[in-house]
Amino acid sequence: MDIQAHKLAFLSEYLRVNDEEVLLKLTSLLRRERQKRAKNYLQLMTPKQLSDKLDKAETDSKEGRVMSQQEVEEFFKKKRAVQ
Repeated sequence: MDIQAHKLAFLSEYLRVNDEEVLLKLTSLLRRERQKRAKNYLQLMTPKQLSDKLDKAETDSKEGRVMSQQEVEEFFKKKRAVQ
C-alpha cells in the first residue's frame, strides 16, 4: 500500500470515530509527531550550516536562480505524471 492509500484509509477511519476523546488523542499524536520531525530536521544542521544555506539562497536569488510558484507547480505536475 502506498502512502496515498494509507492516508485515505486513515481518513476513512478517522471520519468514522465518534468519540471526542479518541479524536483528541489522534490529533495530539499527529501534532507531537510533526513537532518531533521538525525538531529533528532543524537539529540536523549546525548554525554554520544553516547560515551557509541562507547565504547560498540569497546568492541564488540575486543571480536569478529561482523559480516562480507556477513554475514549481508545473515542475511537480510533470514529475508526478512521469511516475
